[in-house]
Amino acid sequence: MLYKAVKKRRAFRIPDKLQKKYKRVSEGQIRVHFEEAYLQTGNEKFLGELIEYIKQNISNPNLSVETTSREMKMCRVSLYKKLKMLTGKSPVEFIQTIRLQKAAHLLENTEMKINQVASEVGFEAPQYFAKLFKREYDILPSAYVLFIRKAKTQVILSTMGWPAPKIAGFSKKNMNNKLQTKF
Repeated sequence: MLYKAVKKRRAFRIPDKLQKKYKRVSEGQIRVHFEEAYLQTGNEKFLGELIEYIKQNISNPNLSVETTSREMKMCRVSLYKKLKMLTGKSPVEFIQTIRLQKAAHLLENTEMKINQVASEVGFEAPQYFAKLFKREYDILPSAYVLFIRKAKTQVILSTMGWPAPKIAGFSKKNMNNKLQTKF
């Protein structure tokens, strides 16, 4: 008993040790991106496992907070509190954000139609998908596809030395800012 008391007192004599030990707790919210895989802390490991689970089940329209919390071996309330603390988002918002990131990736890198992309990322109604996409990125999926195709055309033409057509109403810098995640 005396040994434990002495050990605790030593820890308090060295405030730098305590600060280093608890530094990660006080750093605030963690930024998460769809393709990120480098993990360090327990919270980052938790988020990595959660993102991996969502990615594996992304096309399932029945992916819910209940099934996700069960998979993460915690109750819905605990999942909600932990995600809110780490990302500032509720589990529903977090799942939607991952789905929308994947959708933006598919729209940019495939020739899939918008309703196919919506289905691929787990949205049964393309209209609901378009509404959420616009809310997240301030642009409709159809306008985003048009912008991406024109931007790719500009790159191809400029590499060939031809004058590239201007894209009315869009700037690359503005689009890049909108497409960055908000967590």
